[in-house]
Amino acid sequence: IPDGQPANRLNFAKWLVSEDNPLTARVIVNRYWENLFGRGIVLTSEEFGSQGELPTHPELLDWLARELVESGWDTRHLLQMIVTSATYRQSSRVSPEAAAADPDNRWLARGPRVRLSAEMVRDQALQAAGLLSKKMYGPPVKPPQPNLGLTAAFGSSTDWQTSTGEDRYRRGIYTTWRRSNPYPSMATFDAPNREVCTLRRNQTNTPLQALVTMNDPVYVEAAQALARIMLQHDGSLNDQIAMGFKRCLLRDPAAAELAALTALFDDTHRELASQPEKALKLATDPLGPLPQDVTPINAAAMTVVCNVLLNVDEMILKP
Repeated sequence: IPDGQPANRLNFAKWLVSEDNPLTARVIVNRYWENLFGRGIVLTSEEFGSQGELPTHPELLDWLARELVESGWDTRHLLQMIVTSATYRQSSRVSPEAAAADPDNRWLARGPRVRLSAEMVRDQALQAAGLLSKKMYGPPVKPPQPNLGLTAAFGSSTDWQTSTGEDRYRRGIYTTWRRSNPYPSMATFDAPNREVCTLRRNQTNTPLQALVTMNDPVYVEAAQALARIMLQHDGSLNDQIAMGFKRCLLRDPAAAELAALTALFDDTHRELASQPEKALKLATDPLGPLPQDVTPINAAAMTVVCNVLLNVDEMILKP
């Protein structure tokens, strides 16, 4: 705080965003870069002092920080600059040459391959299915989770009464969080338990994560909702599957991808034709009754297709 100024919160806030203090803008830029690339320009994003690592690209960090300040601290402008850059838009595929020269991608020899955060993985599925609520603020909510009948620490049940209506589909950031019993699907995707402050989340890749996105009630419900959207889309079966594919992955399917998904629909439809009760359960539990113009067998077969779409790597990883 400048000499002669009162040491109060207002002057502290002014100092934080002053042009004479470049640290704030650098830290903000580094955090956004870390979220997009998986590692910051300064690896120790929690420590910009003498105990932290030096930036790999100091001129880039300073230039982006300057852009942020001169744009009026417009973070959307910052994000647009980064994601439209040639560096970010590189393929994440690892060539032998790049692996030898830059194995940790410290020098950005390839594009980032970063998984969405635990909350975003769920939100992404709900958004693709047309279920995600855009409502903001308010008390925590309780989305669906498996009821196991277990007791957590201090005697409380691990189960809860699922929120109804729009609250069932609120964004992951609004999920009720108990330190003794974290929301299981998010914990599987490395959400911290919040017992201590977590500055950087570790990212793991385990079979349990695939089991969550294939079987958890949230993702089954998302697959059912997406299937209904696709079946009510005008056009042939190929058109419907292509529409759902683009809705999930933001690109048109390749011929081989479309053929594989169409074959999956046909095989599942054939299998369920003699099992109407199984088809009805697969199409409606937990989402609820079908629209009048959608048959249970078609809905069930398309739900299986959508379950595959929601489990494609590109849904939760930058390709």
